[in-house]
Amino acid sequence: MPGLQKHTGRKLPVKFIIKLGVTAGLFFLISRSVNLQAALASLARLSPAVLAVAIALQLTSTCVSSFRWFLIMRRIGSPQPFFFFLKSYFKGAFFNQGLPTSIGGDAVRILDCARVQESAINGFYGVFIDRIVGLAGLLILNIGALLIDRTLLPSRVYYALLVILVLLLSGLVLLFYLRRFSLFSRGKWLGYLGQLSERYFQVYSTPSSMGTQLGLSVLTHLLAMAAFYVLGVSVGLNYPLTVYLVLVPPVILLTILPISMAGWGVREGAMIGFFLLIGADRSKVLSLSILYGLLALVASLPGLLVYVSQKNRL
Repeated sequence: MPGLQKHTGRKLPVKFIIKLGVTAGLFFLISRSVNLQAALASLARLSPAVLAVAIALQLTSTCVSSFRWFLIMRRIGSPQPFFFFLKSYFKGAFFNQGLPTSIGGDAVRILDCARVQESAINGFYGVFIDRIVGLAGLLILNIGALLIDRTLLPSRVYYALLVILVLLLSGLVLLFYLRRFSLFSRGKWLGYLGQLSERYFQVYSTPSSMGTQLGLSVLTHLLAMAAFYVLGVSVGLNYPLTVYLVLVPPVILLTILPISMAGWGVREGAMIGFFLLIGADRSKVLSLSILYGLLALVASLPGLLVYVSQKNRL
C-alpha cells in the first residue's frame, strides 16, 4: 500500500541528509538577507503569557483536528473511542515535528489504526480523507480572507494566488466524483483513487457531515492563524488578523512539500517573501516563523508522552 512500504537502511540516511542539506541551505540564504541580531532581539521580547496563549491555541487546534479525524473514522466504520484518535494524532504530530525519521506522522496514524483493526486500509483512507478535508478548510479560509481584503496584495499576486487556490479546491471537489467514472474502478493506482472517492462519498454523503467537518477544518486553521497572530504582534508585526489569514495559509501550503526538515527553512523563506509584499520587517518575520516552528514542536510533546507510554511502539 502507498505510504507504508518499509525503508531500507540505505534510503533512510540519504533522505535525511538531503532534507538536512536543503534546510541548512535555505537558512544560509535567509541569513544573508536578514539582520540576525534584530531577529534574536525580537525573540527575546516574547513574554511567557503570550507564549502560553499561543501554545493553548495550537494545542486546541490539534484537538479539533483529532476530533475531525475521529468523525471521519466513525463514518468509515471504526469502533475506536475519541481518546484513541486523540493520542494517535498527537503522536503523529510529534513524529512530524520532533523526530528526523523516515516515517511521517500520517504513516504513524495509519499503523495505529491497522493495529486495532487488523487492516491498514481503513486507516489509510481515513488519514488521506482527513488530510483532504484539512486542506479544503485551509483553502476556504484563505479564499475568504482574500475576498474580504482585496487590496492587501499587488493585483497580479492577488489574482494569481486566488486562481491557484480555487483550482486546488476544485481538484478536491473533483475527487468526490471520481467514483462515477469506470476508469477509476480498475488498475492499481487508478483503482486506489476510485476506492478513495467511494470512501470520500461514504464520509460526506450528507450535507450535515460535510458541513460539520469543513467547519471543524476551518476552525482548526483559524486557531493556528490566531497563534501566528499572537506571536506576530508580540514581535512587532502589528497587523490585523485578516492580514495573517491572507499571508500565512500559502506558507502552510508550501511547507507541505517534503523537501526540508519539518518545513524548516521553507516556512521561513516563504514567510519573509509573502510579508515583504506588505513591507514588513524581515527580521521580525523571521522571528515569527522561528517562534511558530518552536511552538509547533512544543505543542507536539504530548505525542512524545504517548509514544513513551506505549514503550516506543509505532
